[in-house]
Amino acid sequence: MAIIIAWLGLWLFRQNDAVGLLLTSVATLLTLVTFRHLKELSEAQQESLRQSLIQSDRRNRELERLRHLAGTLLAGADLDGLMKEVAHTASELLEAESGGVTLVVEEGRFLRVVAACGPLEAFMGLLVPMDESLLGWAVTQDSSMVSDDMSADPRSYHPPGMSGKLKSAAIIPLHSAGVPIGTVSVYNRRDGRPFSDHDLRLLQILGDQVVVGLDRVSVLEESRRNELALRTKNVELQRATQLKNEFLANMSHELRTPLNAIIGFSDLMLEGGTGELSAQQREFTEAVLRNGKHLLSLINSALDLSKIEAGRMTLSLGVTDIREAIVDAVADTASLRTAKRQECTLELEPASLTIVADGGRIRQILFNLLSNASKFTPENGKISLAAVRTRAPLPQPAERTGDGSRLVPRDAVWVSVADEGIGIKREDMPKLFQEFSQVDSSPSRRAQGTGLGLALCKNFVEMHGGTIGADSVFGKGTAFWFLLPAEGPLRRTIAAERA
Repeated sequence: MAIIIAWLGLWLFRQNDAVGLLLTSVATLLTLVTFRHLKELSEAQQESLRQSLIQSDRRNRELERLRHLAGTLLAGADLDGLMKEVAHTASELLEAESGGVTLVVEEGRFLRVVAACGPLEAFMGLLVPMDESLLGWAVTQDSSMVSDDMSADPRSYHPPGMSGKLKSAAIIPLHSAGVPIGTVSVYNRRDGRPFSDHDLRLLQILGDQVVVGLDRVSVLEESRRNELALRTKNVELQRATQLKNEFLANMSHELRTPLNAIIGFSDLMLEGGTGELSAQQREFTEAVLRNGKHLLSLINSALDLSKIEAGRMTLSLGVTDIREAIVDAVADTASLRTAKRQECTLELEPASLTIVADGGRIRQILFNLLSNASKFTPENGKISLAAVRTRAPLPQPAERTGDGSRLVPRDAVWVSVADEGIGIKREDMPKLFQEFSQVDSSPSRRAQGTGLGLALCKNFVEMHGGTIGADSVFGKGTAFWFLLPAEGPLRRTIAAERA
């Protein structure tokens, strides 16, 4: 518009028209006013842009501080270090002179200052009453708050030495799983401005991060305590195991020495080495010999189990004929069946039953299973023993695969000892091979024992790389069976046993 007026005024001025001179002057004035308005508008836009940049920079600094705090909280540092970092971050984030963190103590009656920076640092460890303080009010009311003049606020707590140091405050409560645990607070804006709603929102974001960090630290500390307790318990258990093994070793020596004398002299008396025995004397001497051998067997079983637990049990491997081992075990347990008039039948495959094994331990397995069968089979009952050559899923030899955990079909010998006893209930089957465990542990049980025999059988079979189990029908009887690899145990199993 000013341009149009100027052109019109210039044309009239050239025509020596006074109106043209006037229009030219008006146009010049309008142009000056327009330029001034544009200049003011540009300055306002620049100021607005500058303020936007300042706000953006401030938001970036706030986000950076919150990000840094989140990283510190997730790093799992110690609790005191974390709380100190929170106090510093809160004061920097809100540009305050001082910041602090309190935690609920004394069954909720007090808040303790656990971290601080600035003037509040002088009050580290201070107990702030829950019902007579701004901090307590924020916790009990579950509400963030701002106090522009703490000295005039009736809710304020004024401990000695605080007067005049803390003027304004912004406080947020902290909760974990809905339970109040403390506060985060800042004091005295450096520029003197009051704390705003935006400041409270920032403080609340920080508080949410603090709660997550505290929960994580609590979990880590609980985990460390549990780990320490487990290590302590393991040391105690190892010490207890060592003492037990030493006790068993010492006691076995102390017990076996007189037992061997009792057994030896009983044998001598029965063979007539001390003169002719009457029928009653022979009966008594046989009872002494039988019970002496039984007690010696129990002592040896306890020692064997102790050696297995300590990793000191070794196998003397060699070519072992299972057929011969069975015949020997049947002969060794004949007196048990004779006393109860029991029958023992053998079903042994004509093919070779020779394997690589520790013959002594195989005989011990068979002796335990046959003794167990005789113990539970009633008088005039029947015990059946069978053995066959077969192929069965057993661990692959380690020298072939380097890994003994994979099951593959292998040449093996399967042995079964079946009785006509009372059988075993389904729910009791898992207890069969546990150490010192018996299916019937009541004082009135008919069959006596220590609960070591089957546990030893299981250990010896597994040391050979085999497997053992049982099938039972309650009220009719039980069949115990085991499989042994023909090529012998895994190499690493033997190495482990010798470690």
